[in-house]
Amino acid sequence: MSASGNSSNSPGGSKAERENKPRSLGQILDFIAKWLVFIIGLPFRFAAAIVAQFVAHGGAGRAVVGGVMFLLGCAISTDSIWQTLFAQTALLPWFERTWIGWWGWVLVVLNPFFYLAFLIAVGIQVIEAYSLHGKTPDNARRELLDVQQYDLEAKPAGKIDLAEALWNDYKKSGMRAHSTAGFVALALWSFDIITTFAARNPLQYHEPITIILCTLFNISTMLAGEMGFAIWRLTKD
Repeated sequence: MSASGNSSNSPGGSKAERENKPRSLGQILDFIAKWLVFIIGLPFRFAAAIVAQFVAHGGAGRAVVGGVMFLLGCAISTDSIWQTLFAQTALLPWFERTWIGWWGWVLVVLNPFFYLAFLIAVGIQVIEAYSLHGKTPDNARRELLDVQQYDLEAKPAGKIDLAEALWNDYKKSGMRAHSTAGFVALALWSFDIITTFAARNPLQYHEPITIILCTLFNISTMLAGEMGFAIWRLTKD
């Protein structure tokens, strides 16, 4: 058998023939259809990837939304504290008769009281968010198991008063801190409500719809920081 016959019958020769063989019309149409589907579906794939970041656990979109809401709530809370606590002109124009204006923002960033008001607002928003968020079931169960390991002894009888007083301290240990946290949260909520409605008093208007809108605006701004912080925490849990 000749050398040319060997080369035509070899696997390498048949592979080269398959590569040089022109594609059929069906293969070309199938190739074009795949690329058309890919190009047409590319915007939908891109949109689905963005949506997945907002709905997936730990998605970056949640951090963005939560961060924006938290900063917006803190900014408006800063405005309320800035007006009420420091007796300054309003920082934002919403439901305000006068405000500092755009040029005023250039000057206000040089005022140290502005940053103090912002820090107070952030602290209030974070503590309020924690009070709304509460404990997770795992944390509550872990704290319960930690406390259950202590068995309360019988109340001492026939002992000096100091022994009974210390027994009461042992019985009520941790309750003071638990109650204090609730009182602190209640005080901060009250402070936030007072500063918010004092800065933007809905009763200064006469139109019922404006009064309702201003009230809803105050409530939404109070909750914006808490909701934003809660959403942002979902990216960390």
